Amino acid sequence: GGSVDEGDLYLNFRNINFVKNNEYSNPIIEGYTLIGYFIQPELVYKPAEKITLRLGAHLLSYSGTNKFSLIKPVFSTSWHFSENTCFTIGSLPGSNQHMMFDPHFNKERIYNAFSEDGLQLRTSTDNFFSDTWLSWENYIFKGDNEREIFTAGESFRYTSPELAGLIRLEIPVQVQFKHYGGQISDYLEHVETFLNIAAGAKFSIDIEESKYGTAGLESIFFKGNSLTGNAPSGIKNGYAWWHKLFYSFKNAEIEAGYWSSNDFYAPNGNFIFGSVSDHIENLIISDRKLITGSVNIKLPYNDFFEFYFGFDGYYDTDLKRFDNAMTLHIKLDKLIKIATLRHP
Repeated sequence: GGSVDEGDLYLNFRNINFVKNNEYSNPIIEGYTLIGYFIQPELVYKPAEKITLRLGAHLLSYSGTNKFSLIKPVFSTSWHFSENTCFTIGSLPGSNQHMMFDPHFNKERIYNAFSEDGLQLRTSTDNFFSDTWLSWENYIFKGDNEREIFTAGESFRYTSPELAGLIRLEIPVQVQFKHYGGQISDYLEHVETFLNIAAGAKFSIDIEESKYGTAGLESIFFKGNSLTGNAPSGIKNGYAWWHKLFYSFKNAEIEAGYWSSNDFYAPNGNFIFGSVSDHIENLIISDRKLITGSVNIKLPYNDFFEFYFGFDGYYDTDLKRFDNAMTLHIKLDKLIKIATLRHP
């Protein structure tokens, strides 16, 4: 949404209208469609140069329900240590901002789990990105018969300057803990903690100074562990590799990849990559091999509007079946100045 000046009051209007149709029909994951919108209006005020306050609400509605499935207050205080580093406590800027990989942090969370509450330390420059966060997903009171749930993560990415004017190297490292527990609660299940790690390297080449786009390859290693050793699935740990080729030109990107995994599970991830079924009890397919492909088109307008179309395909070479997902969204993030509250 743009930059905020000290002493000014703004309305930041955020909204995504989305359709994500998952045509899945395999033992691991059943198909479903996410269709609807969320609106997140916030008042934004900067009482001092290094402090930003935001107050608003997040309202999520699925089409055909005639109601909001999620209504929650949004409030955050951010302290800007420097131009590039910011510490936020309260509501976080949006789950897509972590730049996590789909297999262990589902990219459709931008629609159904956009609003997170917790704390975050974020640094972003041309060459360096680091996002350390804690997202508290379920709070418990004394005597509750449900579990506290939270996710803690670190998303790190180093991007090299262009080498020889055309090659770029990216090194991502991602760590994520998901915890189900709580000492003051009366639930039946045992405490469970999962650790997911991803690390890799991405090489990209600008073809004739990007005149003909950018091409490259990426290899990512994933690891999943049940730290408490009592995962309901019975899987203690697993791993995966994802090798991808990509080509981007202007507003479009195409990718082709090969995913191979053994006993991989990520509680926050896209289940299509995993070994644990989301609908057939006690079903585990230990070894998964997928040929993956995607097309993404992003059409921005000004700095506050985006039209997005995405297609993802997954061919399971063992099950000999093809599953696919189609995504369409319109995203708005507009900052509107309301008043100047500075003293003369």
